Amino acid sequence: MASRIKTCFITAPADSNLKVLADALRRRNIRIVVPQQLSAGAELVTEIANVLRDVDLVIGIITRERRSEWILFELGQAWALGKRILLFAPPNFAHLPSTLRHFLTVRANLSNREAIEFALDQLLAAPEPTRKSEAQPKEKPPLGVSADAYLQGSLPMIASAKPIELEALVADALRKAGVDILTTSPRDQGADLAIWSDALQPFVGNPLLVEIKTRLQEQRAVANAAQQLAKYVAAAGGQWGLLLYGVGPEEAESLPPNILALPIQTLFMRLRDESFDDIVRQLRNRRVHGVGL
Repeated sequence: MASRIKTCFITAPADSNLKVLADALRRRNIRIVVPQQLSAGAELVTEIANVLRDVDLVIGIITRERRSEWILFELGQAWALGKRILLFAPPNFAHLPSTLRHFLTVRANLSNREAIEFALDQLLAAPEPTRKSEAQPKEKPPLGVSADAYLQGSLPMIASAKPIELEALVADALRKAGVDILTTSPRDQGADLAIWSDALQPFVGNPLLVEIKTRLQEQRAVANAAQQLAKYVAAAGGQWGLLLYGVGPEEAESLPPNILALPIQTLFMRLRDESFDDIVRQLRNRRVHGVGL
């Protein structure tokens, strides 16, 4: 399916180097729209509002050096108009304004071509999101008894080591569990799944990369798979990754600090009574704080 994103507006500090981002957009046939030269008596606010109304995507650039109230104002306008918004912020930048934390955010420098292109490709591949009300967030109930079907379906795939079928089953279960946006990667090109979640953004950022393995029988194999996933996360400008595996230890050890791990069968059993968002939050809190809140 052809992407619906054909035009974009970039709001950024005046001295931002947008060369890599602009090149990545052009190569994906996304036209960057800028305000036209103002006529006598015209107001910049009105002209930018007209541009925002017509574009398909708004990209915001957040920097450490300064926080522009103008950028926040333009992002607020875009949100009010129901536009898709993608933010780029520096790696390890902990002071993202609370008003921006529900936007999809990639933690990467503007020179990181791999992270920028990954984010754009994921956005283009993702389905059109449904606008949700912040006052009444959509509840994501557990899967209930349907989780048992996924659990039973995973057993022969794990036993026969069929990774493609297992990935498809996990992806289907997560979509059924109400994951906001989930996309799959081409074979041998990064992590297996990328999850973009408004609810999880404050906890694990976006995207949450997911790697799926059929067999990791020893702790060393788990550690190696986790290290590879950490590299995917860094390349994508993400913050956290989730390693899911069929055969393997119940408790994974020696993981990178930003990698969570869980047996697939445990995931399906927990999805019977818990939402996916709650499971990830508890894994993250246990990893960071030593508690499963």
